[in-house]
Amino acid sequence: MLATLLLLVQAQAIPVDAGWTLDGPTIGIERHRDVAAIRVDNGRATRRDLQLMDGSIEFDVEMTDVRSFVYLQFRMESDTEFEEIYLRPHKSELPDAVQYNPVWRGDSYWQLWHGPGGTAGPRFELNKWTHVRLDLQGAVAALYLDRSATPAMVIPLARAPRSGYVAVRASTPDTSLLRGRRTASFANFQARRGALAQALPAPPAAPAREPGDITRWQVSPGFAGERAAMTELPAAALEGRANWPSYNVERSGVLAIGRHQARPRPVGAAIARLVLRADREQLQRLYLGYSDYVTVFVNGRPVFAGDAHYSFDEPRQEGLIARSQATVWLPLRPGENEILLAVVDSFGGWALMGRLEPADGARLLPAP
Repeated sequence: MLATLLLLVQAQAIPVDAGWTLDGPTIGIERHRDVAAIRVDNGRATRRDLQLMDGSIEFDVEMTDVRSFVYLQFRMESDTEFEEIYLRPHKSELPDAVQYNPVWRGDSYWQLWHGPGGTAGPRFELNKWTHVRLDLQGAVAALYLDRSATPAMVIPLARAPRSGYVAVRASTPDTSLLRGRRTASFANFQARRGALAQALPAPPAAPAREPGDITRWQVSPGFAGERAAMTELPAAALEGRANWPSYNVERSGVLAIGRHQARPRPVGAAIARLVLRADREQLQRLYLGYSDYVTVFVNGRPVFAGDAHYSFDEPRQEGLIARSQATVWLPLRPGENEILLAVVDSFGGWALMGRLEPADGARLLPAP
């Protein structure tokens, strides 16, 4: 048994100068600090013959302080279905210097994963090699930097554990700021496939459910949208709404719509549906998180619209989802009330999350 375990965790060197598919305008293989390295400004290097579910992948990466994004993509079922972690070297020691991101149908969902298990703030050593190791075991990943015995982040992975290939990627919005340097150089790849020698640390616990949390939503098929508040909903999109499918939220309480259906390009919209029963005419508070745009309709009338899309500047908006984004007072009449939420997204996460204030007394009818 011990011999088998040692065999499973034995490291396999992955050569840099062969076997990689290089895609992108500025990517290639060169000697860097006396070793063969994949240099990248904007591009991705993919290793399709390295299939990995449990085990580890490790490498060295050199980064600069220019605003950039340095990725490890893993368990890749295709070029549009995978898990990834990326480093923001220009955010060294800030809370989101490292970001976990599940990808469905080619869409990034980073706006939905933040805080413990989603982001972390390690210090990066720039303009020199940084050692990166990612251990994988079932639905958990642990990221180690610079050979530390303590993980920089332990991640409860969102996608189901499946074997897949790996890739590294780097990008920067402005290559002129590099001044002759590369966004990133990658070298000294190794992989271990199979059971790990020891169990991974436990990931952060899921947030506790609170009274009034909405844990299941009905959702329409997607349709083309616009980055603006809606004053009315398309009649065609509302057809058969009583029989729309319903979906459970993630462990964080977020409904990741793109997990369940493709987002229309370039701007996608869908309508989420709730039915509330009230004993009297009343106002019911809804604590609402959304990404990126939402319009709330109560019994056919728009009562709220919000814009929370990510914007780097002018104006600066983080684009992160949380129930604290809005408190919406829903005007209810006695009996059943239909709440429709038009959710529009073009980048970073197509999603909703919500909680109904229990003290207000309206009852959420179960989604089919």
